[in-house]
Amino acid sequence: MSRLTLGSLFSGSGSFELAGLLHGIESLWASEVEPFPIRVTTKRFPNMLHAGDINTINGATLPPVDIITGGFPCQNLSLAGKRDGLHGERSGLFFQMVRVIREMRQATNNQYPRFVVVENVKGMYSSNGGKDFLEVLNELVKIKDETLSVPMPKSGKWLGAGEIVGDGFSLAYRTLCASGWSVPQRRIRCYLVLDFASERASEILFNESRLSGNPAPCSQQGQGTTRNSTDCIGIPSEQRPLAFEPGAVSRLGGHVWEDMACTLRADMGDNQLSVAIPVENHPSDSRVKLKEDGIVQTLTSRAGTGGNNVPLILSQENPTAYGIASYYSNAMLSENPHAGIYKAETSRTLDTSSTDPNKNAGGIAVVCLEGNADRPSHKGNGISENGICYTLNTVENHKIAYDETAAYTMTTGSYTQVCKEQSPTLQARDFKDAPIVAKQQYVVRRLTPQECAMLQGLPFDYCEGLETPEPTEADITFWTEVFETHRKIIGKSSRPKSRNQIVKWLKNPYSDSAAYKLYGNGIALPCGAFVLGGIAWLTSRKVLEA
Repeated sequence: MSRLTLGSLFSGSGSFELAGLLHGIESLWASEVEPFPIRVTTKRFPNMLHAGDINTINGATLPPVDIITGGFPCQNLSLAGKRDGLHGERSGLFFQMVRVIREMRQATNNQYPRFVVVENVKGMYSSNGGKDFLEVLNELVKIKDETLSVPMPKSGKWLGAGEIVGDGFSLAYRTLCASGWSVPQRRIRCYLVLDFASERASEILFNESRLSGNPAPCSQQGQGTTRNSTDCIGIPSEQRPLAFEPGAVSRLGGHVWEDMACTLRADMGDNQLSVAIPVENHPSDSRVKLKEDGIVQTLTSRAGTGGNNVPLILSQENPTAYGIASYYSNAMLSENPHAGIYKAETSRTLDTSSTDPNKNAGGIAVVCLEGNADRPSHKGNGISENGICYTLNTVENHKIAYDETAAYTMTTGSYTQVCKEQSPTLQARDFKDAPIVAKQQYVVRRLTPQECAMLQGLPFDYCEGLETPEPTEADITFWTEVFETHRKIIGKSSRPKSRNQIVKWLKNPYSDSAAYKLYGNGIALPCGAFVLGGIAWLTSRKVLEA
């Protein structure tokens, strides 16, 4: 069996190309006009042809491929937009996609492409009262036969899944949400598959028996010894920066547990448990609210374009603990206002040389400090012994020796032991003096571009290593054409980029805003991999059956 090939229209982040690669599908060419996404895909797929603007390419002259994919612009179909419909300025590029497919099939005697995969927002179902989705279906089936047409549902509304079967061809569509396909992002999209050569398109989208979550039947019941416990102990993988939770979720490496903590291991080291809670932010008025289901809102192409467009999470910052010397120690009796209190990573060593509790009560405490302790307005040492903050005033810079984002566990018996991110030793008296835990607090921060990459199922370093330190003349010529094509389409600049500007950009093309936009425009990789994996599975199965 020859290797399946793919051509990508509206390539963007290159996620369809990467999804194909995961299933042994080779990407021969791509069409895109944004310079930064092209820079990414030229690095990630160096042997792939970049065909340029879809408005100017000719499907008859492109290398024939088995599969053509396209997530055409959604701005005019999205529920979040003005809903100009399928014939809007951006979403109207769907018809250019149909043209390219027709041209390739006519040039290859209807042999290529065999499959078409279309991706877009679920708003496509309801746009223009459902008529836009009807037009999409009709335009696609008419590539096979101009006499065919698809009727509108009697209810006047499209369901989130369906199929159309004709004589020797088929079309199926289904709504997929990224959160159901291994990434914690609510990205709901319609995927449509057109199979020009068989009536089995529905098997690509609806047969889930090939997924890892649907294992083969168990072997015959029998008796035997249990596994050696050492075989059940795993080694934590590289620490990931995210762990999203409905309720409580803990994460160690690549493993996630809901409503419980993962097993504690001796080799955890820096792979500590992490918890983060996604926040939904509203770009229009900067309001934020917690996402109760623990799933990040949909990434959009507006990310990184200014304002409050980047999804937020509640996150733990690095905690800071403070050690406090004994009350009658030399440090605390010193006239130096800074003596006796210091930042610490571990508890003070207990002093067993004296029975005086003021001498042996080492440890870490959470206390209130009077300002910065160099201009005390109260009598004493500047430490509030009852844990209540001094009266606020306009002179002192009042503080507490406790980072509001830190979590501590402490014993409550004769001796106090405070631990950061771990529990003190359990003791027999815990039935009456049980350890207590300081409640974890959070701060709101933006998702990083690397986290957005993982929310799309992409490697966290997908946009790294894009530099060309010494551009060649061929590089400069290629990118001059790329920038000029983009300038003419966007129409925001009246002057082409100079040679020096292009060379400077090639040496450092990355920016956070460009990365945010790339991820917001892309597809969720697991969803694309499921669809293209279905095509690879179906074609290999047909070969075996033959």
